[in-house]
Amino acid sequence: MGSILVVQSDPDTRDSLGRALRSAGHEVITAFVVREALLRLREGGIDAVLIDAYDPRVGVPELARQMESLPDTPPLVLISGSPHAPEISARVGAAAFIPKPYEASEITTAIDRVANATRPVKLIDEDELGDEDEEPTSPARFSS
Repeated sequence: MGSILVVQSDPDTRDSLGRALRSAGHEVITAFVVREALLRLREGGIDAVLIDAYDPRVGVPELARQMESLPDTPPLVLISGSPHAPEISARVGAAAFIPKPYEASEITTAIDRVANATRPVKLIDEDELGDEDEEPTSPARFSS
């Protein structure tokens, strides 16, 4: 299946989510906070990110904003029991939102769906790159 990054500050919840995803055949990578999650994401190979939408120690809006600068941004799946979570989910462009309480099967179904979906690829405009032998005059822009 895919490599899933679980970003969760609570160790019991993180372990529970990890067990459910591993039993569904996913490789699970964990992170405690945004900084750690970004380091993992920059390494690449992440097919989806699962995060609690209302964990202030994790910082969902900050993580989502910084993920956009990555060349291959994986889809974000948010879970939360907060009444504000659906709004946060929409604001950060999450691929899926799962309200608490949830069943493990809801998590694995959502992850399977988004991890296997085709994602847009950011392309570099060759005209803006210039000749290979020339020094670039401006940074390349990415377009989706």
